[in-house]
Amino acid sequence: MTTHPSIPLERRVVALLLCAFGGLFAAVGSSAFIRPGSPWAALALLPLLAAPLCHGALARRLPAAWDGLRRARPLLCALWLLLALAALGRSAGVGLYMADPQRPQASAIWFDPFYVNHSCLSGYWKAAELSHTPGLNIYQERPYEGKQDRFKLDEYLYPPQFLLLPRAASALLGTPADSFLPLRALWFALDATLLAGAMLALCAWIGGAAGRRAALLLPAVWLALPTLVTLQTGNFQLPAIALSVLAMLLFQRGRALAGGALLALAMVKIFPAILCAYLLFTRRWRALACSVAFSLLFLAAGWAVLGAQPFRDFIGYELPRIASGELWAWLELEGLEGVVAINHSVPGLVFKLRLLGLPGMDHHMMANAAWVWSLALLTIAWLAARHAGAGARPASLVGANTGAGAAADAADTPTARLRLAALWIALLGLAALRSPFTPDDYALFPALWLWCLLAAAAPAGAAISAALALLWLALAPVMPFSLAAPAQLPALLALSTASQLAALALCLWFALRRPSDLARTTRRPQHGDSNTSPFPPAGAMSPARTDSPL
Repeated sequence: MTTHPSIPLERRVVALLLCAFGGLFAAVGSSAFIRPGSPWAALALLPLLAAPLCHGALARRLPAAWDGLRRARPLLCALWLLLALAALGRSAGVGLYMADPQRPQASAIWFDPFYVNHSCLSGYWKAAELSHTPGLNIYQERPYEGKQDRFKLDEYLYPPQFLLLPRAASALLGTPADSFLPLRALWFALDATLLAGAMLALCAWIGGAAGRRAALLLPAVWLALPTLVTLQTGNFQLPAIALSVLAMLLFQRGRALAGGALLALAMVKIFPAILCAYLLFTRRWRALACSVAFSLLFLAAGWAVLGAQPFRDFIGYELPRIASGELWAWLELEGLEGVVAINHSVPGLVFKLRLLGLPGMDHHMMANAAWVWSLALLTIAWLAARHAGAGARPASLVGANTGAGAAADAADTPTARLRLAALWIALLGLAALRSPFTPDDYALFPALWLWCLLAAAAPAGAAISAALALLWLALAPVMPFSLAAPAQLPALLALSTASQLAALALCLWFALRRPSDLARTTRRPQHGDSNTSPFPPAGAMSPARTDSPL
């Protein structure tokens, strides 16, 4: 009879937490299929209750390098556990609000009426419903006046083919036209699962001690308000970023078809197309061709399902308003200064200068700034591609016995993978700031993910740890602007602009720095960093190493 060694407590705790998160997402998603108040509503709790039963198998796959950390670094382990439990608790609160909108006290920012009653998903859902009406322009403002349940309807601003996603989700629910609340719960569960999966997959791909440290820092990213608030509002920003990162991981593994499908799906949000420019500049022709082909396929599917009318309206009505800046002219209205203050987009700086009294800062100037930033993004992508070098291409694409192949192998280390992953996220973060209106809730998430990778690679030291903590504090809040009185506007503008510039600087730093420059700011490779798998052999554990804990 074969006996299995007992699993150390450290891995059991991490596995239990991961299963609890998964059970939470599954429970909220299950609630979408059960009518509130029915005797079967308790079934939605089964995934949450069953989660601990599967933690053993997961614990065996977690890094053995974590074994013994509670004795080697008890204080750090206790702090990490508190952080992870806080992230789980806050996620449970948001999940409860997604399953039951009558519990606003559980929402991410429960004291701000705007965020309690705001749902970006409402615009997607409403446009999907309106798309069934022949001849109706889904981009006009009038159909979005009023509320759906407690939520003010958002306008729809995306290309028509995006509507295939809410339509598919609504079809999965099989509910009639009042399907918004069930869709809201299901959308949250899918978004959270996708985002968590992408973040863990990236840590696994990075591998080694760098990947393990990044994985342990993920609760800090999840706990930050930009993550929780964006998951609560249902904006597609986080899924688009997650899909884009997963696509780049698949490209690195040589799976161009699957990666192209995911990147094309992400590009319905438009800004992930910056990665197509990056693929072009790094001469990843197959990955680029698959991405473009699947984008055309999604467009054709949208045309077949939705008809030609939404596409004619998008090209003839919506695009001119976007190009001229007319779509964002409402930011000039009196009384919306707080909204202007929390806008983190680069063109949005135009209206912030308007608040400071600079003349000529209108929506036309904002549109011009958006086009200038578009050209700057292409330049940044070109420079990033040059700096990425051999590491931007899978080693399988380069001759293993050539000098280029040796360079690619040398670049395929956990530290190099971390820098490459940070470059992708930085490009996505910069491209997301091209939209004239990018509020702080979802604008700050790419910078938070970069913070995680930066902290995972940073040398140990009290001064560096303090600086990283301050940076997290600058990126983690979301400003409750609806509670800001006119007298508080200067403080709101100053705090919001400070976090905006910090996020912008972090993204630019990762996108433009050369690998040799980055290497001087990362911790030196130690034993275990050469292991590209995040799951080292059992004998590789060494609790006394400086690279083993957070």
